[in-house]
Amino acid sequence: MKYHFTPLVAASLFIATFSAQASEISFTPRASVSLTSYKFIQTSRPGALAPSGINGNDFPEVTFDVTFKILGIGGTFFKNGYYLDLSAQKSADEEDSFTLEDPALVGFGFTDGKFTETFKGDREDLAITFGKQVLENQGGIYIGYKTGKSQASGNAGTSLTFKEKGLFVGANYGWPIARGRFSINIAFADLKGDLIESVDNPLFNGLPIPLDINATSDAQGVSYGFNWSSRLSDTLSYSVSLDTKKYTFDNIEDSNPAVIPSTEFEEELTSAMVSIYIQF
Repeated sequence: MKYHFTPLVAASLFIATFSAQASEISFTPRASVSLTSYKFIQTSRPGALAPSGINGNDFPEVTFDVTFKILGIGGTFFKNGYYLDLSAQKSADEEDSFTLEDPALVGFGFTDGKFTETFKGDREDLAITFGKQVLENQGGIYIGYKTGKSQASGNAGTSLTFKEKGLFVGANYGWPIARGRFSINIAFADLKGDLIESVDNPLFNGLPIPLDINATSDAQGVSYGFNWSSRLSDTLSYSVSLDTKKYTFDNIEDSNPAVIPSTEFEEELTSAMVSIYIQF
């Protein structure tokens, strides 16, 4: 699963070419705001609720689906066609709810046959990217490393943290248009994901097999994005980008062999971002 910042790198390089000589080191810091549609899915866990009889003994699919408001900072060092980019992003808290509905729940004290838990969670990401301009500075190739963390806590005793980390490689290409530049980006990531989930609720505490999860997983996938960048003044520039990615984590292994985990974790992110760059 991936949450890269490479469209911003393409914009930074476009901006850097205005002020830096080929032999000089330039640094272009930036700040960004974005709206990110975020979805994390755990597939169902067959037999995990046995022998309660709830939902046919299967724990259902769980989805955390929110729109994050995210602030970011970063910067790009550039010299002789090579660049090093650093990025950090942090979201505000958002809420979503999980509902388990089954007539069998009446026998456990839920008179309406529904168990509902409201979750509040956030997202943070870090990335470092090293690359080189190619094709007469119209394109770029790069490699990088990123970490990401999504976490949420529920009002009925459940908490979860999903962390991913790993390498990515990619390329971008841009076209000058009027006073700006339009660029496209594509990247491939190979990531490891760790999910820690703690369930502390009387409805589930009596199960012979715990619902707690401490699992590892891995994923490979492709992401892509689009970016428009231009100058506001001699020292200020801006970019507008759209970035989308979808990754499926499988090969899930829990540290407790008795636990029945999901067969897949899925993560989808679609981000619309506005960034401001400063040139010294």
